[in-house]
Formats: sequence, C-alpha cells, structure tokens
Amino acid sequence: MSKYGLNLRPAKQKKLSTRPPLPTPFGFNDDDENDVEREIALQASKNKTLKEVEEQQKKALEEDPTIFDYDGVYDKMKEKVSRPRIQDREERKPKYIENLIKKAKE
Repeated sequence: MSKYGLNLRPAKQKKLSTRPPLPTPFGFNDDDENDVEREIALQASKNKTLKEVEEQQKKALEEDPTIFDYDGVYDKMKEKVSRPRIQDREERKPKYIENLIKKAKE
C-alpha cells in the first residue's frame, strides 16, 4: 500500500453494547412479566458477585490477616520518616551556649 493518495482504512465492526436496553416509556410497556424476570436475574447476578467478593476477602484474610490494615501500614511509613527527626531533636546539643556559659563563669 502506498503512502500517497487515498488511503482507506478497513471498516471496523461496531462493538455490541453490554448495557441492557433502555426501558420503554410509560404506557408502551406491554411485557411486565419480562421486566420482573429481568429484575430477578439482575438481583441473582448481584448476589452471586457479592458472594464471590466475600469469598475472595475471606481467602485474602486467611492468607494475611493484615491485608486490609491500610491505616497501620500508613502509620508505620510515617513513623519511619518522623522517628529520625524526633531523635535528632533529642540528641542535639546547643552549639554556642556552652561556650557562652564557660566565658560567663570566667
């Protein structure tokens, strides 16, 4: 294919929408039975996914009990950063005051 002239790209296929179709306006809905079945199916799928998520969380907690302890991990990280600063403050000695005290005593 040359890079000059009219270059047509092959047509892409449209992706099918995974969303359910929009509900029909009020008064035009003749199949209430299908709506009930659809709602039941949606609830069943929600319940199934919730159970799967709960099982995954239980499995993760069995493997590592601190897996959802985000605050504890954050506190440990901040403690590592702040501890050297606190120790530096405690270990510091005044630079010039000792010399001034010695001179004042003389």
